[in-house]
Amino acid sequence: MLRAEIEMKKLLNKKLFIFYFSILTSVILISCGGNEADSVNEVSSGTPVTITHPRLMNMTDDLELNGNTVFLDKEIVRSTFDGFIVKDYKNIGDKVKTGDILFQIKTIESAATDTLGIMLGNRLFRGTIFIKANSNGVVSELNYHEGNYVMGGEQIAVVSNPSSLRIKLNVPYEDILKVKIGNECEVNLPDGVNLPGIIEKNVPAVNPVTQTQIYYIKLKYYRDVPENLNVMVKIPFKNFESTTVLPKSSLVTDVTESNFWIMKLINDTTAIRVDVKKGIENDSIAQILSPKLNKTDKIVLSGAYGLPDTAKVEIVK
Repeated sequence: MLRAEIEMKKLLNKKLFIFYFSILTSVILISCGGNEADSVNEVSSGTPVTITHPRLMNMTDDLELNGNTVFLDKEIVRSTFDGFIVKDYKNIGDKVKTGDILFQIKTIESAATDTLGIMLGNRLFRGTIFIKANSNGVVSELNYHEGNYVMGGEQIAVVSNPSSLRIKLNVPYEDILKVKIGNECEVNLPDGVNLPGIIEKNVPAVNPVTQTQIYYIKLKYYRDVPENLNVMVKIPFKNFESTTVLPKSSLVTDVTESNFWIMKLINDTTAIRVDVKKGIENDSIAQILSPKLNKTDKIVLSGAYGLPDTAKVEIVK
């Protein structure tokens, strides 16, 4: 009886051992299986990227220069005598016609006779003169006002002809061949308005200090623009038809910005580095001169920064 009980206990302990060993083995296998799945996921996933495609479009290479507005036709109004301005009849911006009175001036002598009360016949000597405009235009400068003393020959105002408005450009001599008389251009005003213009003429002399030559641009349409306004002028000088372009954000460069490359997908999960030669560009796109790209090529648009020459990627829609 005792022997049978001992055998029963041994059998029970053996079954318990097998039971616990089975549970432990299952736990270990599950853990290993999870780690293996994680490893597979890590290997299969890549850097999230968005893609774009090359496209063909027309581009123009522009020469951009700063300019300023000037009036070529001006009348310098001067005082004809020494004296005091009794009255000014016009303000800056007022339109005038030939013969309009601009100033009334009292001479020094007449101011003295007023004090002395000198009579010419039965009339008190006044000695005032009127300064008149000799041309049509707009008062663009007003140098003196009522009560001011002026000397004979001094500039007291400027009357400008609005139709003589031009854009003055100082073109560096190395860019002279890009600027041709009669070519059209675009004038960008500070308020965002763009006006078409034509390169009208130049001055046959070069500034000895800046080595620039003066060109004048005439606006194709009249616009009331003040003098001495700083503008930006775009002069197209080279056209590219059906050239390959990419968004600028798809290009990667080094710290010197002298070498450029793109990340091109060779399949749905692998991107490789392709060195490119960049041409002209604007605010959003850049011309790709080489190598030749197809419209169906998949190019990394975002996410390319920091990728190795061959990289695992995941396309994000």
